[in-house]
Amino acid sequence: MASHDGSARDAPAGRVAIVLPGGGARGAYEVGALSVLLPELERRGEKPTIFCGTSVGAINAAYLGSVAHEPAAEQVHRGLEHWRALTKGDIIRSVVGPGLPRTVLRFAGDVLEVPGVRLAGLLDPTPLRRTLDRIVDWEGLERNGRDGAYDAVCLIATSLSRSGPVAFVQGSAPMPSARPGGDVRYVRVDALQAQHVRASAAIPLLFAPVRVDHPETEADFYVDGATRLNTPVAPALALGAERVIVIGFEPLGQRAPREFDGRPLVPRIGDVISNIVDGLLVDQVNDDLHQMVTLNEMIDARGRDAKAARKVRSKRGKPAYRKIEYALVSPRYRGELGDIADDVYDRRYAGWRGLLHPDVPLFSRLLGGGRTRARGELLSFLLFDELYFDLLIEAGKRDAHAWLDRHPDFWCSEAGHDFDFDTERVVPPGAAERMAGEAVAAGDGGRG
Repeated sequence: MASHDGSARDAPAGRVAIVLPGGGARGAYEVGALSVLLPELERRGEKPTIFCGTSVGAINAAYLGSVAHEPAAEQVHRGLEHWRALTKGDIIRSVVGPGLPRTVLRFAGDVLEVPGVRLAGLLDPTPLRRTLDRIVDWEGLERNGRDGAYDAVCLIATSLSRSGPVAFVQGSAPMPSARPGGDVRYVRVDALQAQHVRASAAIPLLFAPVRVDHPETEADFYVDGATRLNTPVAPALALGAERVIVIGFEPLGQRAPREFDGRPLVPRIGDVISNIVDGLLVDQVNDDLHQMVTLNEMIDARGRDAKAARKVRSKRGKPAYRKIEYALVSPRYRGELGDIADDVYDRRYAGWRGLLHPDVPLFSRLLGGGRTRARGELLSFLLFDELYFDLLIEAGKRDAHAWLDRHPDFWCSEAGHDFDFDTERVVPPGAAERMAGEAVAAGDGGRG
C-alpha cells in the first residue's frame, strides 16, 4: 500500500473486486479508467481477484479474468488495443442494407401474430460472437480460474422464465449461501462461455434474448443483466470482496433534478427511452453505491454498539455488517458521455457524411433527431465508433487520475469525501437489510 508520502508498505489483506456496470459503447470508458488503476494497484502490491460485470461490463470482466495471470501493463495494453480496434461491424450488422426488408417483415409478422414469424430484436449482434472470441481467451479464462489467478468471475444476466438476476460464477471463491427472497441467484459454472456474456449483454428490444444451456439446470433464455441488476456490487461483496473498484457512467453524488421551465414536455420516443435507461442503468449504480457508503457511516456511528449489533444479527442468523473500502471513478458531470457522443455525431455523421454510414443517422432520427439530452445519452450507448471509443478511453483515464489525486492511498470509505449527500439521511425501508444480506455479507457468512 502506498502512504501519503508515496512510500510503500505491506498491502492490506482482503480480496479486491472490480465492478463493471452495463452501458453499451460506454464500456470503453471502463477500460480507460482501469488502464490507470490496475498498474497503480500492482505498484501497491495489490491485485484484483474478483471481476463482476453486467452487459458490456460482463465483456470486460471476462477479458480481465482471461488475462489475470499477466502483469498489469500487459492487461492494460491488450485491453486498450481490443477496444481501439473495434468498429460497429464488430458488434452489430448494418440495419440499412439487404437485411432491412426482412427486419420490416418480421416486425409486421410479430405485430400481426403470424405463426413462426417473430422479431426478437431490432439489431442483429451476430458479429459479436466472433468479436468475443477475439477479445476473450476462453481457455485462458478457465485455466486462470483453475490455477487460482482469480477468485471469481461473475457475470449477471436476467432469466426470462424466472424473471430475476442470475450470477454465473467461475472460480474458487465460496458461493454465497442462498437466502429466502434473495435478489440474486448464484450459479457455479465450470467454464464460462461466450453465451453467458452475450446473454448478459442482450439489451431488451435491441437484441434478441440469448439461449444459455450451460449448466443444464439453468437452461433458459436470458436478457441483459442490467434490467434487474446493473451494478453488481452486491455479488462482488457476497463473493468475499473487502475492497471494490466501481466504474460509473454518471457522477456519484446527489442526482440533480432536470431543469423545468413550467411547460409540460411533448414526449418523443427518445425522451421515453432516456428515462427508462436512467432508471435501469444509471440510477441503479448511484443507489447501490449510496447505500454502501451509508452503511459505512452507520458502522462508524455505532462505535461501542458494534459488538452488540453483531450479536443481535448473529442470533437472527444474519451476517454481520462490515465496512467496505472503495475506489470510484465517474465522469465530471451528469450527461458528459452523452455530450461526447453528440460531438462525435456532429463531426462524423451530420449532413452528407451520414450517407456513408446511414445506420447512425437512422438511430439519431429514431431518437428524435436534433441535439437533445435524450439523443446524446442514448447515442452514448449505441455509438460504436472508433473516435468515440478513443475519447471515452481518454475520459476514463482522466477521471481515474482525478480519483488518485484526491486519494493518495487509493482507497476510501468515508461518504463525505466523494458523495454530495447527508450521511444521516433516512435510508429507504429495507435498503440497509438488503445491502447487508446480499452485499455487505461476505460469502463465508460474514466476517464482522
